[in-house]
Amino acid sequence: MANSYCLLLLIVSGIGIFRYKLLTTPFKVLAWSVIAICLLAFLSRFFSVMYHNNAPILQIQVITEYVFYSITYYYLFKNKIIKKAVIASIILVSVFFLINTLFFQPFAHKFPTNVYFLTQALYAILSLLLFKEMLMYPLKVNIIKQSVFWFNTAILFYATTMFFNLGLSNYLAEHTHYDVIITFFWYLIIYLFHILISIALLTDNKKFTSPYA
Repeated sequence: MANSYCLLLLIVSGIGIFRYKLLTTPFKVLAWSVIAICLLAFLSRFFSVMYHNNAPILQIQVITEYVFYSITYYYLFKNKIIKKAVIASIILVSVFFLINTLFFQPFAHKFPTNVYFLTQALYAILSLLLFKEMLMYPLKVNIIKQSVFWFNTAILFYATTMFFNLGLSNYLAEHTHYDVIITFFWYLIIYLFHILISIALLTDNKKFTSPYA
């Protein structure tokens, strides 16, 4: 499953690279995020095989995702107060990430669940706020042709389902025979998430997205 996930990331990265010049600013940031996550996925695979420990890469991935997705939201929001709040959240989450790695979940040994739960909650809040803004400034175009819709749907799906999956993982951790199920749902979520991201990159159009950017 890990290999097919890396292949999917390569495909989505290719879409971002191929359409890069046609993308609006927020989706150029999104394209870079996929490339970064793709590189981290390959590094994670390498660390798992060579060192049987990919915790350091997963730590980096969590904060990398938040920075990229938050910057994407920064360019999509119209509200100046929300824009400032997004920048503030990047700073605060980064500080919390450092504190967490130093004192609670060591960088080289633990998956940063504390940071992960925080970022998933923030993703959900940002996505709901953007959906609200989209309703306030509707476009006269079919919503399925709007890259903003696909990106925001991807983030909301990712935030809510992964939050649930992590909670379920903690509950089922004592039962080792559930490991396969947990892993399956984990990969299913990130597969669907990146498929939605690919649709966002494919549908981005300056004519439709520029009112948000």
